[in-house]
Amino acid sequence: MVSDGFTESSIAALDFVFFSDVREDAEQLKKQLSENYTVTVSPAKQKGYWIVSGTTRPYGNQINSEQWRGWVEFMVSVGFSHNCVFSTWSAYEPKSKKTWTSENIEVE
Repeated sequence: MVSDGFTESSIAALDFVFFSDVREDAEQLKKQLSENYTVTVSPAKQKGYWIVSGTTRPYGNQINSEQWRGWVEFMVSVGFSHNCVFSTWSAYEPKSKKTWTSENIEVE
């Protein structure tokens, strides 16, 4: 992300997705995350799974690399505690109109 212009002064909206095979687990995760995010639960295209989608939009966050890693670790942990898998995330910076996604990030 840094090589593509994302800096510690960048303000970005965060979007994220979890999945679970138990609707009640997905609903409980939604309940917990709804304290800080706008969150929805919907059936996945694949039968028997549920998608938990969330966002900080319309608000953005300024976040450094250490905070970013902490946020990802938290999301993995909170998902695990509700039998959900933290699947993907994206960050959108309105100023540059750039989007970075977890699917395109190379880990150090």
